[in-house]
Amino acid sequence: MRSQSTPGPFLRPVRVTITIPYNAYQSLIERSNQQGRSLSNLAAYLLETSLQAFPPHDHYQNRSEAMDGFQRHS
Repeated sequence: MRSQSTPGPFLRPVRVTITIPYNAYQSLIERSNQQGRSLSNLAAYLLETSLQAFPPHDHYQNRSEAMDGFQRHS
């Protein structure tokens, strides 16, 4: 069995939990209802498209910096 970090031919979706402001939640609910899609599907779509629109910068030295957006100084 592969670990989740090992890439394979088919990558499975990963479940995450986040905390968002109530206004953002309300906007997601309204938009998901208008589009006839689940809240989860809409949130995943919006996150994925925003990540494609803003690719990571080349100045990140390692993956942990890219993930949290903060520069670490030793």
